[in-house]
Amino acid sequence: MRNYFNLKHSFDSIILIMVILGFCSVIQTFIFGKHYIIPTALLSVSIIFGNLTYYGFQENRIAKKILFWLFFTLTAHLFFALFFSVKYRAILGSYFEPICILNIVIFGYLLFKYNEENKLL
Repeated sequence: MRNYFNLKHSFDSIILIMVILGFCSVIQTFIFGKHYIIPTALLSVSIIFGNLTYYGFQENRIAKKILFWLFFTLTAHLFFALFFSVKYRAILGSYFEPICILNIVIFGYLLFKYNEENKLL
């Protein structure tokens, strides 16, 4: 069995965890929450990201580039949130700066290594 939890598949693994949580939230909102439209939206997003993950693990270059750019925009979002966010700052209080900076550093490192391992750019 291949090791999927390494730097070459870091974003694939993160999205895989999010897809599993997405499918669990579909079950929770459909069965326990008695909602029907919200689970459909969650299911469609989970299926799209599940396909990206599957093809990322299959070494598909386009899927890896899409995942790279998704996480690049997330990192940029976190960087700009560090200076301009009101809502995140209100939710996290004094913990906002350390959490945001730590996430920027982690995702920046993962972006660099993911690009280096997969030779995307």
